[in-house]
Amino acid sequence: MPLAYVGGPPVAVFAGSWLCSKSPIDGTPIALGEPFGDCDPSVARLMSIATSVRLAKQAGARVFVSRELGEDGVDAAFAGGADGVLEELDYEVGRYREGAKFVLFEGRDVAEVVNAVRRTAEEARRPFDVLVAVDLGQVGVFAPYVDGVVLRGGWVEVEVGATEVLPEVGRCVHCGVDYLMYSGALRRCLYCGRRLARVVTSVRPPRSRAVFRSIYRKYASLPKIRLKIV
Repeated sequence: MPLAYVGGPPVAVFAGSWLCSKSPIDGTPIALGEPFGDCDPSVARLMSIATSVRLAKQAGARVFVSRELGEDGVDAAFAGGADGVLEELDYEVGRYREGAKFVLFEGRDVAEVVNAVRRTAEEARRPFDVLVAVDLGQVGVFAPYVDGVVLRGGWVEVEVGATEVLPEVGRCVHCGVDYLMYSGALRRCLYCGRRLARVVTSVRPPRSRAVFRSIYRKYASLPKIRLKIV
């Protein structure tokens, strides 16, 4: 089904190419209002996870997720820039264990978490990295005080809807403009003359964390995308 991104933040992150015949590569930002692929509508959940992780990363935090999201959900999180999976870390909850690299805390506010970290450090007298389990809305509050967050919920809502036409979409990464080509085709940006990158493609790179990280890094500094109809 041809789909467009119809509700959510100004920029979402695409995830779920394995549910599509044509789509962006996982990790590609999509502008609100933009047709993006021929996909199963269930990609909305995966885009929600990927977009939430990207928003958390923009707050300056290292972001980890749990395997409870399922295989597809974890892949979507990496498309959004996730740094790792909690269950793959050597960690302990709320206390230090000999050899553990991470200690995971939960708390209602910064003071509670910081004081719990201090008490744990006094007992351990060993180095460890501090993680805190938070919803998306709390990431900006805790990020300056910890080494990373474990995103456990509060996923941003992403809505997709059917569209009549799936145009060719060309992106200028330099200008942050997506050209929706309903009436003609462009190969270069009208503003800077750089070659446009194709957003919607049938190409399927390997479904791997290396690919997800590469696409995330490519677009990490692109804060917004403007649509231009041609």
